[in-house]
Amino acid sequence: MSGQKKDLRIRSTSPSKAKESSQGKNEIDLYIDMMRDRLSRIPAKIMVMSGKGGVGKTFISVSLAQYLRKMGYRVALYDADETGASVPFFLGERKAEIYADEETGELIPHLTYDGIQLMSVEPLLTDKSTPLIWMGSLRTKFILQTLALTRWDEPHVMIIDLPPGTGDEAITLASYVPPSRYSLIVTTPGKLAVAIVRKAVVFSRKMDIPIMGLVENMAYYRCPDGTKLEVLGESSADVMAKEYNVEVLARIPLDESIRRAHDEGVPVYEIAKDSDINKELEKLATEVAKRAGLPNL
Repeated sequence: MSGQKKDLRIRSTSPSKAKESSQGKNEIDLYIDMMRDRLSRIPAKIMVMSGKGGVGKTFISVSLAQYLRKMGYRVALYDADETGASVPFFLGERKAEIYADEETGELIPHLTYDGIQLMSVEPLLTDKSTPLIWMGSLRTKFILQTLALTRWDEPHVMIIDLPPGTGDEAITLASYVPPSRYSLIVTTPGKLAVAIVRKAVVFSRKMDIPIMGLVENMAYYRCPDGTKLEVLGESSADVMAKEYNVEVLARIPLDESIRRAHDEGVPVYEIAKDSDINKELEKLATEVAKRAGLPNL
């Protein structure tokens, strides 16, 4: 690694400062060109998204990164949810650090204990309790800037954890992330979730992003006697999959090991090897690797 490492921690920015920071089209165009060049070297980019919050999208993003890494792939994990960044917490990396190389100006992603390359705004904040008050223009610039400058170590795949909905972050990434890129859409049972998640399907189609498939999270709870209980209601993922000609890649159950994994900052496979959830997450990672054309390792 060349050069010295520079501390990049930042403070929340007021709306007025955000507006000032959005000026300078030439600078933005430069970031876009650099971002496209860097990401074009990563064989597959997977945007994990949903039309609403509360479906467990970040859990799916982090778990997918962990299981792909377990399979031997070099994995980059980009946390695009700036105002609700939680990927470092899911990974157990509460003290993650991100620096800049003073000679090259490149950003150095945090490397987790199991080798995932992480970029998130959370490690850059000096005050973890203060909300990040950024206008859409500044959130867009942060995404373009970090993806333009981050020095990834030749990942096979990048997982991008998007914020809920189809706002600035989703539009920015859908507009500028080069092929091969895909969307992985997370839903839950119930009519409300499906009605809103449907918008993510339509968004992907309008932005010309191939949909890798659907993941139904919180699909059921397995009782001690083996009975499956549909806690959130009847599954409708198959109906939506048929309607839009996509596949349901996995049905992730509600499981106590999810809370333990969050609290302890470890992958589910370390604490629930023989569980339904481990099997479904393994299935998801295998399907994603196959559909993304990743090499057999």
